[in-house]
Amino acid sequence: MELVTSAILIGIILSLILIGPVFFMLLETSVSRGWKAAIVLDLGVITADILCILIAYYGSKDLAVAIQNNPSIYIFGGFFILIYGLIMFISKPNFKMRNVNLINQNYIKTFMNGFLLNILNIGVIVFWFFIVSTIVIQYPKKEDTLMYMGIVLATFFCIDLGKIFLAHKVKESFTIRRIFWFKKTIGFILMLFGIIVIMKGFGAFEKLDERIENSIQKGVSHE
Repeated sequence: MELVTSAILIGIILSLILIGPVFFMLLETSVSRGWKAAIVLDLGVITADILCILIAYYGSKDLAVAIQNNPSIYIFGGFFILIYGLIMFISKPNFKMRNVNLINQNYIKTFMNGFLLNILNIGVIVFWFFIVSTIVIQYPKKEDTLMYMGIVLATFFCIDLGKIFLAHKVKESFTIRRIFWFKKTIGFILMLFGIIVIMKGFGAFEKLDERIENSIQKGVSHE
């Protein structure tokens, strides 16, 4: 019972404090394309999360070394997010009806968009690496760890559904002009995320991280 309660609580906290590219994409997709497309996008995101968790669980040491020795991973992932945001920023929302075949193709494309947007964000892999490592220490049994992560993901998905349907409900208050600027805003935010990740790949924040670490060490030594 403690495991279930802890996992649900962690899932709620993480879903509320983690506002990244996927969060904004869910809102934009729900408003402009409807709740079904947003759910498909979220399923792609969850699939990427599951893959990241498995990678973190079975290859945590190799993953840590790969990330440290290959900053180009950050650059590649950041470039993908940047281009994705740029396309959204310059494109215009399409309100024309689509035929059934095109909708099916778009659902597959939407799923892959969610999957790639999440899996190519190296921060997601690092995030799950940290979470899984922490949980393994607390719950060393394989069954407990997998159950814990399953509950966290299920909580994540349920809260995402709430966000999707809430955005869909307020859709009526969005005019074409508002959706147009909303889409541009989301695209701009995604571009910022991409630039930050690329800068991380070039080591732009290493000095800042060192300063923060030194400040913390000084504070501890004074105490």
